[in-house]
Order: sequence, then structure tokens, then C-alpha cells
Amino acid sequence: MKTFKELRNQEVKKLFLLVWPPLGEEKELDIDISFGFVFPQNPDRLCVITTDKENMWTPCLRFEETPTKVHSWSSFESRMNAWMKSECESDLETEYYEVTDVQEFSNIIASKIQSIEFIGLKNNPEPFGVKVIFDNDYILSTPISDGNTVETSQFNRNDNLLNFEHMGTLDIKSSE
Repeated sequence: MKTFKELRNQEVKKLFLLVWPPLGEEKELDIDISFGFVFPQNPDRLCVITTDKENMWTPCLRFEETPTKVHSWSSFESRMNAWMKSECESDLETEYYEVTDVQEFSNIIASKIQSIEFIGLKNNPEPFGVKVIFDNDYILSTPISDGNTVETSQFNRNDNLLNFEHMGTLDIKSSE
């Protein structure tokens, strides 16, 4: 979790949604979706906050090159609906959506990461989620059965944390 601490005070230059196509999924909460950040000091590197694909529980950071194939935000909803209805004919690969100029994410762009919180259960020392806090917004990243989901104050408000409250008392710890 040390690497998460290094995100503090980083300013977001660009923001991406990374989506594994929800082929045949029934609910929006089942869409495997993560956030990717581009910071000014590394304009060619995408910092992705997601869930570890090995254990499907632990938050993790991974780094990759910024994507060259990017879908428009205006196509997001229609593409997700088409995938969910198994009507999309694209290859199954991660889809990238740049949301830098999208109103729902305007409180994140050009903002610095103020703090990081890890969310877990009182009876389990390993966190399952991470909350990245900005001055006027947040990004919450938590696991789902097929990967990861995210929410902000204005996007994807599916209350995934409620699923974990049924497992026990939530424990929130600052990364400081």
C-alpha cells in the first residue's frame, strides 16, 4: 500500500475510464471499470487504480502506457448497453474512455490528490477498497465479482459498499 501514498499531492492532468466489456452482464454494478490517471510529470504513463486480478480483493496500482485507442465519452452508455445485450461486435479487450473534459469529472481534473483512505472490514487486516480524495470530489474503487467498480460524487453511484457492510463493520484507515 506504500505506492498509494506516493499519489498524494499529484495533480491529475488527464483522466480515463478503463472498462472490460460487460458481455452479457445484467446490471451496471457488474461492469468491470477502473480509473486511470495521467500526471504532468509522466505524460506518457497511465496510473491505474483497480483490484488485484490475482486475489480479486486487494486494491492495486498498475502502470501502463497511455492508450492510443480511445473511445469517445458520448459512446460510453450506448457501448455498455450493447455489450450487456451481447450486441457489440468488437473484440474483447479493455476499452479506454478519456473523460478529462467531461462535466461529471470536472472536480477531479487539475486537482491534487489530498489523501488516500483504505477501506476494509474490522475482522480482516487486508483492505478491499481505496478512496482517493480531492478537494471537491473523490474516487472510490472497490471489487466486484468480475473485477472492479468505481464511483465519484457524480458518476456510477451504485453504493457497492453496501455489499461489504453485510460482511461486517467497515474500517476506514488513512494512508498517512
